[in-house]
Amino acid sequence: MSRPLSTIEHLIDGCIVYAIRLEGEIDETRLRAALARVQAKHPALRATLRAHGAGLRYVDDSAGPIPLRVAPLRGDDDSRREADLELETPFACGCAQLRLVWLHGVGRHELLFAASHRICDGMSLLIVARETLKALHDASPLLPYAALTARDIVGDYRPEHPRRRRWTARAIGLLLRLLPPMAAPVNREHHVEWSAGPVLSSALRQRCKREQVSVHAALLVALDEALLTALGREQVPAWIESPMDGRRGRVPALADDRLFYGGGGLKFRTGQDNGRDYWERVRGAHDSMQAQIERESREIPSRYHFCDLIRPPAASQLNALVRLGNVLGLKGSWNRITLSNLGQIDLVGDEAPFRLEDFRLYVHSHSVHALGLLVYALHGQIRFYFMGDRSCIEFDRIQALRDAFMAVLAAQVERVQAAAVPLVQVGDATCAG
Repeated sequence: MSRPLSTIEHLIDGCIVYAIRLEGEIDETRLRAALARVQAKHPALRATLRAHGAGLRYVDDSAGPIPLRVAPLRGDDDSRREADLELETPFACGCAQLRLVWLHGVGRHELLFAASHRICDGMSLLIVARETLKALHDASPLLPYAALTARDIVGDYRPEHPRRRRWTARAIGLLLRLLPPMAAPVNREHHVEWSAGPVLSSALRQRCKREQVSVHAALLVALDEALLTALGREQVPAWIESPMDGRRGRVPALADDRLFYGGGGLKFRTGQDNGRDYWERVRGAHDSMQAQIERESREIPSRYHFCDLIRPPAASQLNALVRLGNVLGLKGSWNRITLSNLGQIDLVGDEAPFRLEDFRLYVHSHSVHALGLLVYALHGQIRFYFMGDRSCIEFDRIQALRDAFMAVLAAQVERVQAAAVPLVQVGDATCAG
């Protein structure tokens, strides 16, 4: 079977790379078998893209084995160099939308999972990585499921005014087709990584627990303050957007072990402090998050239903839409910055014959100019990855934003002295040492 890509799937053209460092031993035969088992479970890993007229279609069960590229691990720079290569290599038509690079050494290995954002979000790629690592030493069955599409997310939702909705979607589709054909934009991003360190990470968690708020809410308010300090009011994006994981029972069709390209999104207006105390604002952000999650869970079927009605224009016209959005949203990615939180990275169980030593992530957008801060926790430390298109933000402004962000956290968490973990400079991108 095949189906056309929706307008959203055309627009979210990007690559996500997870670099996972393991201590222990890995066998190539077992690794290929583990990949095959994971691929057999997830329909998105068995589908390929095919050109169809002016657009693209997914063709189910048409992919060969997930590509595995094997190379020796010679130095610490190898992982980042391979990640950059994977980020910049598009997922070709007729190929699986997941690739794996295995950099092998003596008792130390790097596994780089690279996936198309069109088939999975950040949480989905964690599922793929976790299941692959477990399948290396555990023969427990991985149960396949039917291909998941936007229509499954819509479920039994029925709009109140279906005819009006169809005409609105048709009008939008016609307007999109009036856009002049353009070439795809060429995006180049800065990448910066740092860690809060064990002391500040622990202090922040304890303070948030005492205040009965989420760590994400505290980071959201800190980012809001830091944006104003580092960029100035005239350059701050209007919105901070946080992707919402549709799993955890929020979207019935999206079970906890299913792959999908997105869920809902929580939006927060920047610069709305009104002189209030920091923790008062955090409590307000926390309450807003809970309310928005409930509202998004109800509204996601309606949104996907409407988007599925819009017939996507030709790729060259979608490129024009992206370029227009980039021009109008010079303060960021379409006038917004993303704050994503992967939570605690727990990929390897105690029974595994190897140990998770390090985890890194990288993102590249082939379409919109991206701007975002991604957060995760590893070995007790909260870590940060910032990526920003060079047309949206200069490298020195990212450094200023990082320093201002850490200063806010230090000032609010019982005056803990905080600084980013020492960084190793790699070109214009920085990697935690």
